[in-house]
Amino acid sequence: MSVVDPDEHVVDPVVETILGAVAGFGDRYVALAEACDGDPGAAAAFAELADYVAELLTDPVRHRRVLASCSAAIDAVAEASEDGREAVAWSFLEALSPDDRCALEPWLGPRGRLLLAEVDAGPPS
Repeated sequence: MSVVDPDEHVVDPVVETILGAVAGFGDRYVALAEACDGDPGAAAAFAELADYVAELLTDPVRHRRVLASCSAAIDAVAEASEDGREAVAWSFLEALSPDDRCALEPWLGPRGRLLLAEVDAGPPS
């Protein structure tokens, strides 16, 4: 269950999947929303998710369940819509360091790996 109260915080639809699936991220999202006086938007939320995942990757064995949940949610968001793909690629994956992207790759599903290759190739011109 998410710690985000819909009466207090507007949640972008592409962020809802992440909040429902990724344990521990709800508190960070609430702090971000409060800092933004409301809805931080998908780009900021996915950049914050990248920071969260980078912290989890410092001990992937200990955090394997959360990393697995996160990667499944990332793939679901990327599959659901063009907005989701954009948020995953250019707000989440691009915000990770190259080392973190490398460490995350085995956790990603097929859509996440395709987007990772796209991000590694650089933004579209």
